[in-house]
Formats: sequence, structure tokens, C-alpha cells
Amino acid sequence: MLGFFIDQLFMQQDYPEGGLPLVGTHVIERVDMETGEHLPPSVNQKVLEGSYSTKLTIRCNGNRVRVEGNPSRWQRMDNLFGLTQLDDCVAIYNHVLAQYGLPPFTKNTKLKHRQSQDGKRSGLIGNGAEITLIDWTRNHMVGARKEASFIRGMSSIQIGRGREPKLYPNGMTCNWGEASEWMMTKLYCKSFELKEHLRRDKRKKYGVTETQLNYIDQLIDYCAEQGVVREEHSLRQKLLKRHNLQFYGLVTEADFHEHLQDIENAMKTLHATHDTHLSIADQLISSGVVKSRQAANATQSYAVLWQQGVDLRSTLKRSQFYEHKSRLKAIGIDIGQQFDVSRMCPTLKRSEVIEVKPLSIPSWYQLPRVATTNVLPFHAYAS
Repeated sequence: MLGFFIDQLFMQQDYPEGGLPLVGTHVIERVDMETGEHLPPSVNQKVLEGSYSTKLTIRCNGNRVRVEGNPSRWQRMDNLFGLTQLDDCVAIYNHVLAQYGLPPFTKNTKLKHRQSQDGKRSGLIGNGAEITLIDWTRNHMVGARKEASFIRGMSSIQIGRGREPKLYPNGMTCNWGEASEWMMTKLYCKSFELKEHLRRDKRKKYGVTETQLNYIDQLIDYCAEQGVVREEHSLRQKLLKRHNLQFYGLVTEADFHEHLQDIENAMKTLHATHDTHLSIADQLISSGVVKSRQAANATQSYAVLWQQGVDLRSTLKRSQFYEHKSRLKAIGIDIGQQFDVSRMCPTLKRSEVIEVKPLSIPSWYQLPRVATTNVLPFHAYAS
């Protein structure tokens, strides 16, 4: 699916009949104080550690089985490239569940309406596993030492339905919707992240071989030479339920595609934004945003005021502000954001200075293999 793979996956499955083994690190028995009825126990999660300090969490309270983690990273040195198929991710989780005597996650084959309170909309429930969070990611190649310029340029614009950008102080990460219960989108410099975390952590670990350390260095050098920027979309429970994407077995990888377009759409608008021989008015006309020179000049004048620090929300009527905002956003200028010259990116024109390409997989890269992963040992981690 256009270079995307699965970077994180939270899944659960309910067994109303109960009777499953309790799995966690401790359990709290619960009783309804008014009726004396025994309620399902509360069990906290057990953290499992595999090779290369990778972790998954598992939990079962007798009725519900849940696994959280990154199947593409499990038992691997890294996850620059990961698993593209849901079935492969579930195969890894089912292997882990089997080690604790728990039933595997199964595909949904039918749906029914959940019983709801009067006046409330009923939801759908399936007869298989439910996805409660899934992260899709892919890698862009923007050229050596151009990652920060690319990320700063992208941070100058809202994406989706008015999701505000948050550029980190180091300039190497920007995200949109960080605290959202619907979705969070992120761009970050991969070589910077690998240096900060992977290499530092591995050099502290006992038993990491010189060959493994050399592989990590090779990986970091490759990301730096290619200028790798990682794009991530975290689809959370409210969005999944809103679009019926939570039912494993009844959704395909392609069903998620329409929800992974915000960054691609933003790059398309910025593609035409910084053609340096065109004025803002010329860009508005050449892009078909406005038809008359008078309208283009009027919008350009407000863009100039915005660049000079004028608060256009208080200067213009509300309808006028949103009209000019809509025009300018079509060419990659967002007057809804405070102007910051360091975040205006005159090098984002794809066909010229920064050429954005998919990252190719080098011949030496160690791709994930489910069969190999499922024979490696792991143990509970004392948290």
C-alpha cells in the first residue's frame, strides 16, 4: 500500500464465556458492593521482553485477551522497514498468546448490534479480534542534510480538518494532533532518531556483538546519506470505530488508505508554493484559486500583512478571513498560523531543490521474517 507498513498494533478479543487463564503481573478481585456480585477481575499488563530489548505487553482478565506493541519491531534490531500485512502481525501476536495458554486472535466473520442504553446509538460488535490502535508508516528520501528544511516547511501548514502543527524545538520532529483520540500524524528525521535512541541504547547493552553494532552504524549512515524522513499516522480507537476499521478479518490493508493522505495532500499544495519567480498573486492565478487579478492582489496584500505580524483575525471580518485563508492554503500558506520565517520553506518544491522519493530497501537490510521471529525465545520483564 504505497510503501506503508504497520509500526504499532493494539488488539483485543472478548470471550464472554470466560474461563481463560489470568495473565498479568497482579490481579485485583472485584465485587459489586450493592449486589455482592463478583465482577471480572482487574489484571494489569505483563511486559514481555524479546531479543534486542524489544517489548510487547499482554493481558488477560479471564474474559478479554489484549496485546499491545510493535510487531514490526519485535525480536529485531530495528524497524526501518516493517510488516505490510495484518495477518503477519497477528501471526506474531498469536505465537506469543500460545505461550501463555491463551486462544489466538481470530478473524471476524459476522457483526451484530451491541445492546445499548435507551436513546443511545447502538454500535457494532464482531465475533473476532478488534483493532483498537494501528500505526501506519513509510519513509521518504529528501536528500542528505535536507531533513530539517523539509520538516520545517511542512510545519508551516495545518493538515486534515484544521489539525495544528507542533514543531519540536530541535526542528527534527513535527506532529499534528498529538493528544487527539482520533489520529496523530508525525514527521521526523530517522537518522537523528536512530542516533539518539538505537545506537546509544545498544552500546549500553551487554551481549551486543561488534557485527550488530556495525549494522546499526551502517543503517544510520544510510538514513543520513539518503535524508530519510519518517511519516507516521496513528489511527486511534474513535476513528477506527467511526469508519468500522476495527474488525480484523473484515478490513483489508487498502481500507486504511484514505486515512493516510494528509501528508501527501499537504506536499501537493506545497509543491507549487515556492516557485520563486512567481508572486503570491501570480501563484493564486496560475493555480486556478482565483480568476481575477483584483482578487489575487487583494489576497496577496493580506498575506504580506500577515508576514509583517499583523493579526488578520482581528483586522478582517470572520468571513473575509476564512475566504483569504482558504485561498492561501491552496498554495501552501496558512495565515491561521503565526508567521515564523524559519518555518517558511523555499526549498520544498519537489521537482527542484528537495525531491521527495520513496526510500528503497538496500540489499544488506535485514527484513522482518515472521517464521524466524516466532522461534526466538522471550521472557516476562520485571517492571
